[in-house]
Amino acid sequence: MVRATVVLALAYGLTNGIPALAAPPSVGAKPTENLFEDRGKGDDDDASEAKPSEAAPSEDDAAPDAASTAGASKGEPESDAAESEEEPESALHGLACLEGDATGGRRKGVQRRDFLKRHRFEFSGLGGFYAADALSSTYSYGGALSFYPSEDFGLEAMVTRSPMQFRLEEAFTAFDQQTHFHESIAWQAMLSLLWSPIHAKFKFSETRIIHSDLFAVAGAGRTFDPSVLGLTWEVGTGLKLYFNRFVAFRLDLRDFLLPQEVLGRGRITNNINILAGFSLWLG
Repeated sequence: MVRATVVLALAYGLTNGIPALAAPPSVGAKPTENLFEDRGKGDDDDASEAKPSEAAPSEDDAAPDAASTAGASKGEPESDAAESEEEPESALHGLACLEGDATGGRRKGVQRRDFLKRHRFEFSGLGGFYAADALSSTYSYGGALSFYPSEDFGLEAMVTRSPMQFRLEEAFTAFDQQTHFHESIAWQAMLSLLWSPIHAKFKFSETRIIHSDLFAVAGAGRTFDPSVLGLTWEVGTGLKLYFNRFVAFRLDLRDFLLPQEVLGRGRITNNINILAGFSLWLG
């Protein structure tokens, strides 16, 4: 009878699908972990655990970093101070090279001009050697008046006097008993433009420095002589030494190009003129 009752109960439970109830958890037991949730959270937990270890160095590692940071913070003011010291020193060095005093009270480098020509007049007396092309070499002398509207440019009017000679005239006269060339005095009037692009200095002693100018000249005019047939053109260069505010020495080298006829033959001649003299400055 008991067996028949058990069999009927089992059959009734299987047919009606009565679920089986899980046993209640015992006291003190740990809850069951979800494996799927652990897999998703494991990587994040590992990363979160690794980040603090990587970001936060150990005390031994942090000590050198702090020391280096402190050294760098101390080194920056020193570098700034060094740069601030070098800037005034370099500026003073540049000023000394330009117009300062060197050791022993001697000047070095380039100083400002102590002689200015702007808006001043120059009266010059000149004389020198005239190397003629078609005629015999001779001498020349005269004077010049210059005015400088600026420091580098000036206008000059020059008048010179030169004797014209032909030393081979005696040989030609002895050959055919005819006079081919007559000696004369040539007057020359030139209007020129002066350009002084270079300012120089000459040291004559330990305490004496003379300022000077190197200049170029170009102009045109007339040479009044029977052998000259047209305008006279000139190009040249020169040097001026300024002894003080009023007196200067000048040396000119000029080439006069002029059409000239000698012994019945006309051509363009180059006549080199070397002139030297002194100038008086006014203004």
